[in-house]
Amino acid sequence: MARVTRRKPAKRGAKRNNKRKQSKQGFPYIACFVALLLIAFISYFVFAVEKPPAKIKPKKSTVKTEEVLPEMPQPEWDYVDILKTKEVKVDIPVDTKPSKPYQMQCGSFRHQDDAESLKAKIAFQGLTSMVKKTGNWYRVILGPYDRKRLAEKQRHKLQRAKIHGCQIWFWR
Repeated sequence: MARVTRRKPAKRGAKRNNKRKQSKQGFPYIACFVALLLIAFISYFVFAVEKPPAKIKPKKSTVKTEEVLPEMPQPEWDYVDILKTKEVKVDIPVDTKPSKPYQMQCGSFRHQDDAESLKAKIAFQGLTSMVKKTGNWYRVILGPYDRKRLAEKQRHKLQRAKIHGCQIWFWR
């Protein structure tokens, strides 16, 4: 059997032995030195930056008399007169074949109801579109356009109305 020993109660006035060591409570010399060093460093830069430049004594001002400028020379070019009598000849190529018309496709759907819904949204923007059946697909098409610039203009109008995904192709 293990033997149990009891501690004797501490006597009054006797000091207990703590395992913790008590640190010395002295004046924090290192912290004060670092603080003073930091204050000196900051104050040096404050005074160095705000230091006004050395006073410069103004020179004795001398009164300048107004000098008379020479008369402005007249240009010696006569190109302005020559341009009035010149004719400009420009060769404009005559385009015999017109360019292909453009179309804008804004959607392709399996169901005709979805295509008609998009056609209605486009109609609310003041544009006319058509639903064209190609195989099993229903395509929503705008056009034909003679110039691509007009198709781009209408595509931007549809994008402002949050109708995205319109593509511009040559007319088929």
